[in-house]
Amino acid sequence: MAASGFIDLPASVSVSESTRPRSVVVEFQVQSSSLLPTVIILSVNPELAVFETPIVNPTKVSGIFNVQIVLNGSLDYEKASMVSVRLGLVTPSGRVDQTFHIRVVDENNTPQCEPLFQLPGAEVHVPENLPVPVTLYTVLASDPDRNDTLSFSISQVLPNTSKEQFHISGGGSIISNQPFDYHTGPRELMLSVVVRDKHGANCTGTVRIKVLKVYNPPLDLLLVSQNVSTFENQGPEDIVAIVRANLTIPDVLYTFVKDYPHFKIEDGIIRTAYNLDLEAERALAQSVLLVRAYSVAVERSATATVTVNVLDVNEFPPFCFPSVFVLEVSETTEVGSSLGSLTCVDIDVSNQSVSLTLVENRLSLFKFRLRDGQLQVNNTLDYDSAEIATNNFQYEATILAMDTGTPPLTSQVRVLVSVTPVNEHDPAFQTLFFSVPEGTRPGTAVGTVVARDTDWPFDNIRYSITSGDAMFTIDPEGGELYLGGELDFEEQQVYVVRAQAEDYDQDVDRTNRKRRTVDITVQVEDVNDNAPVCDPISYESTIFSTLSNKLPILSLSCTDADDDELTATIANGAAVDRFLMTGLSLFSKNVFSYVVDGVYDRTMFEVTISVSDGRHHTATVAYIYVVPWTTTVPTTTTTAKPPQVVTVMSDYWDPEPWFVAVVTVTGVLLLVVTSLLIWTILSR
Repeated sequence: MAASGFIDLPASVSVSESTRPRSVVVEFQVQSSSLLPTVIILSVNPELAVFETPIVNPTKVSGIFNVQIVLNGSLDYEKASMVSVRLGLVTPSGRVDQTFHIRVVDENNTPQCEPLFQLPGAEVHVPENLPVPVTLYTVLASDPDRNDTLSFSISQVLPNTSKEQFHISGGGSIISNQPFDYHTGPRELMLSVVVRDKHGANCTGTVRIKVLKVYNPPLDLLLVSQNVSTFENQGPEDIVAIVRANLTIPDVLYTFVKDYPHFKIEDGIIRTAYNLDLEAERALAQSVLLVRAYSVAVERSATATVTVNVLDVNEFPPFCFPSVFVLEVSETTEVGSSLGSLTCVDIDVSNQSVSLTLVENRLSLFKFRLRDGQLQVNNTLDYDSAEIATNNFQYEATILAMDTGTPPLTSQVRVLVSVTPVNEHDPAFQTLFFSVPEGTRPGTAVGTVVARDTDWPFDNIRYSITSGDAMFTIDPEGGELYLGGELDFEEQQVYVVRAQAEDYDQDVDRTNRKRRTVDITVQVEDVNDNAPVCDPISYESTIFSTLSNKLPILSLSCTDADDDELTATIANGAAVDRFLMTGLSLFSKNVFSYVVDGVYDRTMFEVTISVSDGRHHTATVAYIYVVPWTTTVPTTTTTAKPPQVVTVMSDYWDPEPWFVAVVTVTGVLLLVVTSLLIWTILSR
């Protein structure tokens, strides 16, 4: 079986726009296995509801069917010159689609006139005093054809004597170029009008004109007197007022009674002749205009009075002199001192008052004030602060000048006040006392002399020594006090140095410097640098054996130049068992024994005694002679013996503190490095 589909469906057909509904647009065949296949219109582009459902009829050939596409409306070339129709053939196996196109053929349509104009005809009532030329009626007509043009003509005028009175424009407006007169002229007229397109098709209609009698009233003005206001600077041609007579008077003309150069009048409308500027011409504030209205036709006139008030516009902000304050003043400028005078004016006519407001920032807050246009110092202008230094020693403020207009306009005057320094404050010392150990090496810093100066730049001070011991020198910039020689506590315990602090570069006048002198006390600290001195350094003592061990055998005579506390110990071992030292006194530990057949002590002892001040040692020798004796009265005899032992100085190494610190830090670092090395080896 052959496949279903369309047979002989043309790709396009041409159809006139004048084709009537129920006309067949296109006829073709389809092939289908259905007993009665269905053909549907799937879409129409553009969308037009002008087609009926396709008509399908069988033919003598099996499986072949005739199909007709029928109009149910009219095609319009002006709306769509080409119409695309997409058809669908529905079969048991599916649907087959095919599209054909309709070319709409343009036909000339008859122009369409307004129905009332055609029948029974338009009617126009015209007052007899209507000024000419005057448009009486406009014929409304249209042409359905695209890009077609219409022409209008008057075919007949009744009565024929009025034929030359009328003509019609290209837009269909009927115009009378002659006045109507109810008493002498025709009171009714009829005009026949033909409307044609460029192909000659036409429509016609009539216009009936009835002339009305008009009563001529007196010329009255709607407003005899007006008081109006307008703003300045509205430019030329600005409407100020309108003078109108009653509408019943024809041909009313308006003019000024005399010349007013600032204004002009046209058709009763008063306008500005040029821009009105009150600041340039104060006399414009009020003008009284006399306006005459007259009609030549009825020979009537009247006069109106228009008072024009020109109102000021706030267009100019205040003008201030000077426009900026750039000042340089000393920081010691007194409160209340005037820094300058500010004058502000406003050239606007109605704004004669200008208010001044001082706007300050954080640095300049409360530093200035305004009094009657005078800019005055309100508080100390301090130069000596880090905050003002960051702003280059400049105070900034703004003076806001505001007028009284609506809306108010403002001007700003900047205030830039640079402050110059004044050396106001003397240096003040903070450190007056130092202590230094004796034996300190020359060139060592004893301490730092500190003086403060609250003038900017802060603490700009040079130090010097004006008098006192030459043992010390001072760094002029840093104030470090250096030792210049050897110190000995035993020779001099206190030094007084007169130090001077002098400031600099703290004043515009670089020679203006302030000084202060003070006595610096340097206390020498005692250091144990002297060995004990014993005089004599050897002793002889003869005692009886019966001497109590609670009584001293002898006492040493020893002194220390450092006033250190002295201690004495027995140095030789044999004597330690026999004697003891309490303070600087030598005692026997127990009584002596001289039993012939028993204990028999020696009768001569040599005792070496070491005397120490905690750092240094001095040795002395005591020779003890014991006389065996039995008595109740102990006797001790001590005699000095020529010296046989010299003083022995026990010296030791006393490193500087910095050396101890360096050695300590080095040891710690060495320990850390060693630990890290061991940890690295073990971790691998």
